[in-house]
Amino acid sequence: MRQNTNQHQPLPLFTASICSLIQLDRSSDTPLYQQISDKIREAILSGQLAEGIRLPTERALASALQVNRTTVMNAYNQLAADGLVEGHVGRGTLVKRSQFNYLDDNYDANGPSWLFGLPTTEREILGPDARMLSELASVGDVIISLAAGTPAIELLPAEMLNAIFADVEVPTYLGAIQTFRALGARVIGVPTDSDGMRVDLLETILARHRPRLIYTLPTFQNPTGVVMSPERRRRLLLLARRYQTPILEDDPYSEVYFEGKQPQPLKSLDTHSQVIYLSTFSKILAPGLRVAWLAAAEPMIERLTLHKQIFDLNTNALGQWTVSEILQRDSLIDNHLAKLRHYYQNKRDLMLQAIRTHLRDAVRVNPPGGGFHLWCRLQGDVRARALLREATREHVAFVIGEPFHVDGGGQQHFRL
Repeated sequence: MRQNTNQHQPLPLFTASICSLIQLDRSSDTPLYQQISDKIREAILSGQLAEGIRLPTERALASALQVNRTTVMNAYNQLAADGLVEGHVGRGTLVKRSQFNYLDDNYDANGPSWLFGLPTTEREILGPDARMLSELASVGDVIISLAAGTPAIELLPAEMLNAIFADVEVPTYLGAIQTFRALGARVIGVPTDSDGMRVDLLETILARHRPRLIYTLPTFQNPTGVVMSPERRRRLLLLARRYQTPILEDDPYSEVYFEGKQPQPLKSLDTHSQVIYLSTFSKILAPGLRVAWLAAAEPMIERLTLHKQIFDLNTNALGQWTVSEILQRDSLIDNHLAKLRHYYQNKRDLMLQAIRTHLRDAVRVNPPGGGFHLWCRLQGDVRARALLREATREHVAFVIGEPFHVDGGGQQHFRL
């Protein structure tokens, strides 16, 4: 009887180092091949595995992780489809790239390369039998179909679903929505709650749609006023690195905070040049100055500079000079910001008291910890558009919630 000499042999050094990056959770619902792929992807995008490094063979890694060789093969295939590794005859599987492809001049504007290998015709996708059923179903009442495995229409809980969907807010700054759409971009909304963007739902969008950019206002978001939690900020950065998607952080309100310490920007946690940080002086000095600023990786700054010159040639020179003078004078901006915070906190408290006194249970609002806005939701069946018509008769104006939504929602919301 032959003894298995490989059972207790130590792993080769490099295979062992790769295994140290891959901690499998065998109780998780996530398939093992997906866990392996995700861990290697993170190591590549974080720079732990540099371009050109050869990964262990499928057999070696499978043995080390105590999984089936097919599991490792599927993980490597997924990484190859994402353009992160490349197989070479006689050389093995090599890391292909370790930085964001949005900074690469050769970035494919048509989307991921794996997309072009997918079937495109209905016959290819469905197959002849499924296609025949599809065609029969379109005939309507001509046949009695016992083929479909779908719920009974009369039992769908339409009212319950409508109530649930009405409570999911997907709002964001309406100026950003207008700008992106004017540039021909498809905008996909991500729901938010009291801790900010639902990054658990974002991961599904990143995997399915592979967007070119993540836009977010993580601090005193407009219009909701919420602040993204620290845990979600870390998770957002991890997802952005995993899916090679840059983040545009819009932060016009973080200086206007009311209690405790100023929330730190998402950019302060960014160690891989993933975040393009954008802020402005129009909210804290004067709207007419029209002076904004951003912080990003140098290649991105260079590209944005070229694009900006095409749109407006030069920024308002007088506005830039004014801001520069204010910032250089000791304590001038600090004293002004302290005054702003005190003033706007009092205005917030007065408005909340007025809502409690006059509207009582008719309106639900989450008190913001900073910024300029209260995001309100009408209770019952009242729509914000109808309330606005009544308000204008009393010479009162506010913004209804619909323009802040990319999906046509927000009928019962409004911003004060």
